[in-house]
Amino acid sequence: MLYIYGDSHARFSFMNLSIPFYDYCQYSITMHRIGRDNQIVNFNHEKHDWNSVVCLVYGEVDCRCHIQRQIDLGRNENDIIDELVENYFNTIKNNVTVCKKIIIVGIIPPTKQEDYESVWGSIPDDHPYPFVGRDEERVRYTTKMNSVIQEHCITDNYVYFDPYQYYTREDGTFKYECSDTTVHLRDNVYFLEKFVELYNSL
Repeated sequence: MLYIYGDSHARFSFMNLSIPFYDYCQYSITMHRIGRDNQIVNFNHEKHDWNSVVCLVYGEVDCRCHIQRQIDLGRNENDIIDELVENYFNTIKNNVTVCKKIIIVGIIPPTKQEDYESVWGSIPDDHPYPFVGRDEERVRYTTKMNSVIQEHCITDNYVYFDPYQYYTREDGTFKYECSDTTVHLRDNVYFLEKFVELYNSL
C-alpha cells in the first residue's frame, strides 16, 4: 500500500492517482519543520508494514519563502540547503523504520512571480503565497535542493522521483499553463504516468 505525506503539492500532484493510496498530506508544512521537529506530520508507524511504500513531498515553500530570508539574515546559501536536507533525511530515518521502499519527490520548479501577479495582482508582504527572492534565485535554490536530495537518496537507498523537467521552462521556472494559477501542479497527467511506472517497478 502507498502512503503519501507532504504539503499541498502532494495533494495536487497526486490528484486522480489510479493506485490505491492513503493521503496524509497537510497544507503549508515546510521541510524545515519536518527536520526541526523530527516528526513527519500525520505519521503513525503502526500503520505501516514491510509492504508499505512511503512517499514524501516537501520543500517548495522553503525554496519560495524561507531560504532567501535566511540569506538576508547573513547565513550561507549552501549551508542553509545542506542543513535543511540533512535534517529532513534524519527525520525520515528516525521515523520510517518499517516499509518496502521510501520515495522522495523532488521539488516542483518555482512559479515566476510575474505569472502569478498577472492573474492575482501584486503580492503584499502578508500574502499567503509570498515570493521571497528573485525568480532566478528561487530557481537556483530549487535546483540545489533537488541535487542534494538526490545525493541523499542515493546514499540512503531511497527512490528519488523528479518528473519536473517536463514542467520546466528554459529559464528554470514552472510552466504556468500547467498550474492551478497559484503555485501547484494542475495538469498532472505526465506526473502520474511517470509515478505509476516507477511504483510498478518497485
